[in-house]
Amino acid sequence: MSQGWLDARGCLNAEGMAVLQRAAPGAAPPELASHLSSCARCQQRLLSTESGARPAARERREASSPWRNLVVLGVALLLLMLGMLVTAYVAG
Repeated sequence: MSQGWLDARGCLNAEGMAVLQRAAPGAAPPELASHLSSCARCQQRLLSTESGARPAARERREASSPWRNLVVLGVALLLLMLGMLVTAYVAG
């Protein structure tokens, strides 16, 4: 890399990441684009800085409430019984 955009690990340093972020899509320096296409760590770092999240941060989805599940099941059973009553009334 001609501009010294790599750190001691061989990944893009802060300056290299800044160059990539400032570049228009498809207009990044070829050396940086080539490195980014083959380095999963740099890809993750670039994606996480653009989304504003840290690489290790994961969003947790809360489990649905058991009461909500019971209400949905109860409503489904009531509708089923209502359908059976209407069918029995029409048939009889």
